[in-house]
Amino acid sequence: MTDKEKEIVKWLAHPLYTVEFLEEWINRNDSVFSNAPAAMQASSAKGFYAAVKIMANKESL
Repeated sequence: MTDKEKEIVKWLAHPLYTVEFLEEWINRNDSVFSNAPAAMQASSAKGFYAAVKIMANKESL
């Protein structure tokens, strides 16, 4: 994560999606068939992070 993205995550202050949480989960590739809970957790973290990346890009325009 970039410093700008980390700043946005901290500003949003979501109780679950912290910088540490996202850094742990956004690079995981768990299979729904072998570890469904982890796959769903990683998927939601990736979605939240995708929104953060868009916010970071919009602020730099």
